[in-house]
Amino acid sequence: MIDHQPLTIEILGLGNGTHPVVLDRVIGGTIYLDEAKRIGHRLFAVADGETSPWGFRVLTSQHHVVYEWHVGDDETA
Repeated sequence: MIDHQPLTIEILGLGNGTHPVVLDRVIGGTIYLDEAKRIGHRLFAVADGETSPWGFRVLTSQHHVVYEWHVGDDETA
């Protein structure tokens, strides 16, 4: 990342059927986007067995979304 600050990874679910809600969050797991994507997919796989999540997103330390993935998206990392 440009600012080299830790990224936040959020596992998303659907609240009220249409609006994403944060089911779980990891703060400061890495400063690298590719690694954050791998962590996000791993966390999603773990959460999928318990909560039926909708996807995950990666945010900067200023809470700007830099990547978002949803069930059905082709990209896996």
